[in-house]
Amino acid sequence: MTARRSILVAALFNAPAVVALWSGRPLELTSVAVGGVEVGGSARRAERVLREALGAPDRVVRSDGCELDPAAEPRRHLFWGALTVALAPTGNRLVGWTVGAGRLPDGVRLPHDVTTATTVRKALRTIPGATARWDDVFQKYWITTPKEPPMMWAGDRADGSGRITYITNAFEACE
Repeated sequence: MTARRSILVAALFNAPAVVALWSGRPLELTSVAVGGVEVGGSARRAERVLREALGAPDRVVRSDGCELDPAAEPRRHLFWGALTVALAPTGNRLVGWTVGAGRLPDGVRLPHDVTTATTVRKALRTIPGATARWDDVFQKYWITTPKEPPMMWAGDRADGSGRITYITNAFEACE
């Protein structure tokens, strides 16, 4: 089947697949970047890349900081379904990304292909060098790896059963 026919067939059955095929490349989220824009890089550039790949965000939330951390800067959070991207208007910086419950936009790729559909046990086998611990304060079963220090995956059951419910490269207690 030719590429043109593939796109036409996809259009009949799944319009978001056409957008992903037509755009030519997925939006990759890594431990250090969003769609090729490095954490700490330009918030404006990151937002442009995100809007080109995913369209306008479902919602935008501005926060003034965090009462748990008086030194915390204001944030601008952009939401596309289960994906949240945090920007720091002060300094025009990309802070990072978080995936929670809900539908992830088509074409988004996560580290090691671990998603919220992945079981905690499978994530532990899939993520190189993964270790896990229960956190009573946040009620999360955290998975981390020294190979990707900013990354955190989490389940919500103390025994490590169930599915991944939270993934981030920029954990902030005040999200």
